[in-house]
Amino acid sequence: MNASVQPIANLRARQRSKTIAWIELFGAWSLIEATIWTSGETQHWLFWTAAGFVILSTIAHRPSLDRLGMEVRGLVSSLWVIPASALLAGVAVFSAWGLSTLHPLFGVLGTTQHSLAYIVWAIFQQFLLQSYFFLRLEEMLHSGRKAVAASAAIFTIAHIPNPVLMAVCLPAGWISCEIFRRDRNIYALGIAHAILGLTIAITVPDHVQRHMRVGIGYYQYHRVIEPSGHRVK
Repeated sequence: MNASVQPIANLRARQRSKTIAWIELFGAWSLIEATIWTSGETQHWLFWTAAGFVILSTIAHRPSLDRLGMEVRGLVSSLWVIPASALLAGVAVFSAWGLSTLHPLFGVLGTTQHSLAYIVWAIFQQFLLQSYFFLRLEEMLHSGRKAVAASAAIFTIAHIPNPVLMAVCLPAGWISCEIFRRDRNIYALGIAHAILGLTIAITVPDHVQRHMRVGIGYYQYHRVIEPSGHRVK
C-alpha cells in the first residue's frame, strides 16, 4: 500500500514545488518590472519590496550557499572572466579615447565610491539572474541550456528600452548563465559585470546610453544646464 502511494506523493510534491517556483518567478519579475517602470517614492517602495520578496522567498527554501553559487566552489575555474572583461574594457577605453567619447562617471559619488557601490549592485544582479531566475528555470524546464536561453532573455527584457544595454545584455547574459551552469559561482561573474558596466558608463556618450537608465528612467533622461552654461548629459 505504502509503495503504491509513495510515487503519487512524490509526483504531487514535484508539482507543488513547480507551482511555487512559477509563482516566485512571476512575483519577482512583476515587482522588478513595476520598479523599473515607476519613479519617485513609488519606485523606492517597490525596489525594497522586490528585494525583500527575492531574499525571503530564497531563504524560505533554505538552500545551501553552494547551490546559490555563493561558496568557493567554482570560483577558481570562473576567475578567467575577470581578466577577459578587463581586456575588453581596455580595448573599449582605448577606442573611446581615440574617438574622444571617454568621460567621467556620472553622479554625485566619487569614482571609488561609485565603483565599489556598482560592484555590489552587479553581484546582486548576478544573484538575481543566476541564483534566483536561472536555478528555478533549470528546475522547471528540466534543461540547463533552455534555462540559459530563458534567463538571458529575461535579463535583456529587464533593460528595455535602452538599446545599448539590451545589445550588451543578451550575449553577456547568455555567456554568464552558461558559465554559471558549469561553475556555479556568482562572484567572478559579478566583478566582470561591474567592469563591463562601468566601461559602458565612461566610454559610450551619456546622451546615447542615458546614464545606464532603463524603463521609465530612460525616457525621463534630459540635459541639465549648469550655472556656467555648460550642458551636463
